[in-house]
Amino acid sequence: MVFDDNFPGDIIINEVRVPKAGEATYTYYETLGWRGKGAGYAGIQAHPKAHLFIFSIWDHKEHKAPIKAVHHGPGTETVGFGGEGTGLKSWNFKLGWKTDVWYTLVARNWQIDDHTHYGFWSRAGDTKRWTHLVTMDVAAKANFEGRTDAFIEDWLNTGIKPRTTHLRGGWKRKLDGSWFAFGKGRYSVNYWDLDPGKRSFNFRTNWDGGVAEDKSGKFYYMVAGGKQTKPTSKNPSQHAIVRDEKKPGFDRIKIKSAAATLANNELTVSWKLDDTTTPQFAYQIEVLNNRDAKGKPLWSGPIDKIAHARKATIKDIDLPAKSKCFVQIRCTDILDQQSASLVVEATR
Repeated sequence: MVFDDNFPGDIIINEVRVPKAGEATYTYYETLGWRGKGAGYAGIQAHPKAHLFIFSIWDHKEHKAPIKAVHHGPGTETVGFGGEGTGLKSWNFKLGWKTDVWYTLVARNWQIDDHTHYGFWSRAGDTKRWTHLVTMDVAAKANFEGRTDAFIEDWLNTGIKPRTTHLRGGWKRKLDGSWFAFGKGRYSVNYWDLDPGKRSFNFRTNWDGGVAEDKSGKFYYMVAGGKQTKPTSKNPSQHAIVRDEKKPGFDRIKIKSAAATLANNELTVSWKLDDTTTPQFAYQIEVLNNRDAKGKPLWSGPIDKIAHARKATIKDIDLPAKSKCFVQIRCTDILDQQSASLVVEATR
């Protein structure tokens, strides 16, 4: 399924669900695929070890250094890959996913000098909890290019069982900051896999794709394999879901608590977030002489784009020796929604 967002962007979003009847081991339910100098893809897999989340970026001739991970979420591992090109992949066998549950997958890229960072987050529809899985550093300036895609891959060619993916709620943010909702998808079956001797030849008529609806609303679906699977659409075919939303509707980031200590001209600030609200992308810290955040700050820090940071240390900070000091922190989430500020007194 290839969507209708044929322009560069810095955020892509899609929701995926695997119905119980469409689960089969050795399957990649790819949910986000993109082009460009940091081309890659992401999704969920039914692996023999576990239900895992995967995020991969390919090497490119214009990369000035190898791709590396600058943040590993809990349980995330990274390893180089080969075969269909080379690059770096991350996979997480610990978090897990369930059948019949919607998962929101978000990828965002941002510039750090002449490099680009790519972050990957997931949200479970049953718990509403977000997880920051990985951030990768690509040594080139890059964006999400081309149309976003999704596919089903049976990597052991065991097409006896049907494999099904449901997709909905796709978005891409343009480079000017405006949002585009995926409204159309082009469904197709890889024709080169249907020829005699190819991996899908024995199941060359066992596929289907289109739009369906249940109590959760309309969604795109794709089915591959299974003796009972028969096409109800053409290969290729166009499908559409009318969208009237103007932007994604996820709750903005919320800071639950914070603490600050000041000793020997060194200020340390830590904070905790509500993980059912949209995850952090950046933060800013200011030092005040009052709890009400009135007047000019005694010290104001930059907006730091460190998505995984929950602690910051400011060294050699020059503040009044005996006066009370208050620290204000604001966070910006991965959709650029800003939290309410939180002010705490710095302990000495």
